[in-house]
Amino acid sequence: MTGYMTFYDEPTAWGLILGDDERLYVVRGRSLVGPAPRVGEKVRFLPQQTGKSALTATSVQKAS
Repeated sequence: MTGYMTFYDEPTAWGLILGDDERLYVVRGRSLVGPAPRVGEKVRFLPQQTGKSALTATSVQKAS
């Protein structure tokens, strides 16, 4: 899936992606592949649901 990085805090390695499905996905630093994307950059990721409503993004990387 693809989406756009809407927030990322490097010191805490935490961020949010707005997916192309218009849902928000939580990003943790350990989920990144390569350098951290900047806010506004298009990213590719694997969506996962962790619980009833929590959505996370794994294998996050900049889309080429």
